Amino acid sequence: MKLWKLIATVLALTLAPVLQAQTFPDRTVRLVVPYGAGGNFDIIGRLLAQHLSERWGKPVVVDNKAGANGNVGTADVSRAAPDGYTLVLASNGTTAINPALYATMPFDPLKGLTAITVVTTNPMVLVVNKAFPANTIQEFVAYARANPGKVNLANGGNGTLSHLSAEMLKKQSGINVVLVPYKATSAAVTGLLGGEVQGMFDTISTSIPLMESGQVRALAVTSPGRFPQRPDLPTVAEAGVKDYSAEAKSGLLGPPGMPRALVEQIHRDVVAVLQKPEVRQKLTSMGVIPLGSTPEEFSADLRAELARWGEIVRASSAKLQ
Repeated sequence: MKLWKLIATVLALTLAPVLQAQTFPDRTVRLVVPYGAGGNFDIIGRLLAQHLSERWGKPVVVDNKAGANGNVGTADVSRAAPDGYTLVLASNGTTAINPALYATMPFDPLKGLTAITVVTTNPMVLVVNKAFPANTIQEFVAYARANPGKVNLANGGNGTLSHLSAEMLKKQSGINVVLVPYKATSAAVTGLLGGEVQGMFDTISTSIPLMESGQVRALAVTSPGRFPQRPDLPTVAEAGVKDYSAEAKSGLLGPPGMPRALVEQIHRDVVAVLQKPEVRQKLTSMGVIPLGSTPEEFSADLRAELARWGEIVRASSAKLQ
């Protein structure tokens, strides 16, 4: 009798995660977007929530829980039950850059969360104002080398991706440019258009209208490969800046300890949503690329991002409280 009880206990423990995945979800799922409403990540989160709700037949509710560059909302998810009903759509700024920027973190991005899938990637683009005497990224680097300390690049504030993309260019190309922080990216763009600075790294979705209207000149994208919607733009790496890669990524994560079967189910459903033509069209119109990586690929990417951005943050001496 005791043997049968032991077998039953083992079977229950073994099958519980599988059965949980088969019945998931049976109630509302909360998708935390740890940033303010209205931005790109909020739009991506709401698009994902809408189509997952349709696929699952249960509501997926977006909860904007902003603060500390995404740390507040992401930490909230790291403390939730690992049952799939609390998820977070976090940027690599939160999961890979913040650990180097902040003296203490409220969660461990590797051990304190479960990686499910990289949802989208959004490359940056190096743009210069019309008066700047460079038409290519090679000419920009050559000019900066010939004129050390005389090229000013704007950014949306210390520790932002626009700031650290420029720090990466400085470090990996050996050029000496002055980085000018503004209180917000919008203010940095205004400074660029007004001639206060010569250039900046900005998200390609923001820059495309300025490029098309002729207000700025785009020199290169920061992704490893060319951006599909603008294949005419070379990458920074093509200019000879080895291993240069700086992208704004959105990733879906859950609390630590989520059952493997549940992670795989959520991953499959998110990938199915990202493959829908109307979803892809909406995302590409925003200047972002839908991905849908495996959990293993996401985990490996997160480790690589932590190492890459940690090195750049330390070189820049940027810190946040």
